Amino acid sequence: MLRIGRAAGRTAEGGRARFWALLAATAIVAVTLCSLSATAATWQGREQRGAARVPVLAGHGQQGSALWSRYWDSYQGRQFTVVVIAPLTADAPLPPGVARWPGPGEVFLSPALAEGPTTEDFAHRYGTSVGTISDEGLASPGERLAYVRPTTTMLGTARMEKITGYGGAGPAFGDLRVIGPQSSMLAVIGVLLGLPALGLAAAAARMGAAGRDRRDALLHTLGAGRAARAWMDIGAAIRPVCIGAVVAALLTTPFLLVDVQLPWIDYTLYAPDLRHVGATLAGAIAASVVMMLGLVLLLRPAAAGRGASTRPRTAGSGLLRLLALGSCPAFLVLALTSKSFGAQRSAAAYLFAVVGVWVTLPWVIGWAASRISRRASKSPHHSGAPARLIAARTTAARPGMVVRLVAAMIIAIGVIGQTQIITSLLFARSGDEEQLNSAQGRTMALVQTSAPRLTDAFAAALPKGAHAIAIGTGHTQSDGSSASRVLQAPCSSLRALHLPCPAPGREANVPYGELDKRLRVSGYQTFGETPAAVRTGPVSAVNSAGGLQAVVFTDIDKPMDIPAVKRAAHLHLSVKALTEPVAEDGAKSFAVGYQSRWIPFLGTIGTLVLLTAMALAALSEFLQFSPTLAPLTVLTGRGQVFHTTAFWCLGAPLLGAGAIGTFVHVVLVQPVTGGESGATLSWNLITSVLTATALLAAAATVAGGYTAARRALTWRPRAD
Repeated sequence: MLRIGRAAGRTAEGGRARFWALLAATAIVAVTLCSLSATAATWQGREQRGAARVPVLAGHGQQGSALWSRYWDSYQGRQFTVVVIAPLTADAPLPPGVARWPGPGEVFLSPALAEGPTTEDFAHRYGTSVGTISDEGLASPGERLAYVRPTTTMLGTARMEKITGYGGAGPAFGDLRVIGPQSSMLAVIGVLLGLPALGLAAAAARMGAAGRDRRDALLHTLGAGRAARAWMDIGAAIRPVCIGAVVAALLTTPFLLVDVQLPWIDYTLYAPDLRHVGATLAGAIAASVVMMLGLVLLLRPAAAGRGASTRPRTAGSGLLRLLALGSCPAFLVLALTSKSFGAQRSAAAYLFAVVGVWVTLPWVIGWAASRISRRASKSPHHSGAPARLIAARTTAARPGMVVRLVAAMIIAIGVIGQTQIITSLLFARSGDEEQLNSAQGRTMALVQTSAPRLTDAFAAALPKGAHAIAIGTGHTQSDGSSASRVLQAPCSSLRALHLPCPAPGREANVPYGELDKRLRVSGYQTFGETPAAVRTGPVSAVNSAGGLQAVVFTDIDKPMDIPAVKRAAHLHLSVKALTEPVAEDGAKSFAVGYQSRWIPFLGTIGTLVLLTAMALAALSEFLQFSPTLAPLTVLTGRGQVFHTTAFWCLGAPLLGAGAIGTFVHVVLVQPVTGGESGATLSWNLITSVLTATALLAAAATVAGGYTAARRALTWRPRAD
């Protein structure tokens, strides 16, 4: 039966197209499953390497072997960790990934920092770079990390802890502090890649279904059992499915041999992590073969199992269709009411409901099309319109044709729409990208240090034209809030910000609206819209036991060399001095914005997969459409009937599905839109989706009509 099925699949109408469709679908399904396995392996590897470098703190009365501390630095809004280390004994253990102890004033950088932009001057920012950190000491090959050994002079400028080794139970640091949970990434891959892969697999499995359905009914009539028919279906599909699995294996192999940097999102997959789960990846590829063959059997025609009747089924028959019709509105209600479940449960319930809606919506559209077509086929208005009558009766009798045709489009609208919504949601919770890229944001930086005042060495190391002003808190109100901010600096620095220069020992009050707009950036300070008390004096700590807080700035039209300010602070103020450009300061982390790039990256791949599925679905209908309509030339004597029938059978369902899918998307996003941190619905995207739907419907109509008309000229009766 396997050999018979293979021969039948090769000689069937559209057999070659189905061969390539099954091959591509299997490869995509296998790659998706491998992506899920690779994600789990990557998270596990990062956590293991991150735990191995956590220091073991010296206990009470225990002799430490080294001093250790860390702090955050950043560039372009992306935070990374700088670790300060200094040995206390000759046999002090080295941090993982560091080949030798750096000398005083020397630095080991991760490759990502060593190869970073020259304008950031990482090679000299913390000292002199003398080597790179190997992959064993990094959470991932692209992690940004630095190990700094301060000079003897700078060693005592910040508090450091004594440690005895590494592999402690403390909290992880570096990239592990800014990445999201593994479950979120798996969910994103499952939605943005899994759904398109499922749509492509279903389209490939049912491609050329009409001919196989007739063959299955004939075999059933001749006495072939369910098992025999199933083996024939497997025989027709097993060769392309196995070749697709081999293609997926070939695509996966390079990731096991070398580190691969993914484009645009700037993330490098670590090959050893994937090699550790090589058996799991092989199992995922094998599972894709089983899944595809199972899907081929699951989507077999059910008519043969219902007796000898060949009467077309109604749109409401069939267990899967009934489940879809009942669950689609339930999923929609769940999505709209998911806010009431609490933060984490609400997100999980909403995502589950959204996936459920998009998976079941094609069945609802198929059922609705069948109901409308059944009534239209009985309408006297269509008695003189053969094209519409043929299309109406075909759709009424075969609602599955509509489901297969529109399923990929519906899922594509869901993937594209959710990609935009999730990206918008993440960017709403990220830092202000417009502020980050603004020129004025690079003209002022906030410096925080434990030193009580700015040193002469720091002032001498500042870029030309830079000034500094100390910032502090004035008197407070009864509720503890700040009544004013204090700005203190020499007259030359005050005048550079267009501030008054009062006499020593006196203050000048400046209203909030008259302050330099760089001091009024949202989130830059915690003072709110309070006035400032301006004092003339040295740049030293103002009413603060925690050390000095100051702003270093240049004229608003002259960008400042921020890396030079950071270098001066690290080398002349404190080894843990924090220097933050005003463009990067705020209550929101830019890390969320960088991580959100995974959404459009995966969404683009998923959309391409769905476009392939739509092309296969349309091709499948063309292959069925052409020979079915070819005899009509004899009956009508006109070729226009093909184009009109193509519109009602292909174009109209696509137009309707696009409009319904877009409307459902607008309804689904209501729970997550609005508010300061809510998502924003893109009406430009809605317009683009509707336009693309119209173009696809027009293309399907033209291609279907032209193909049917051309094949009608050479049509001859043939046996199935």
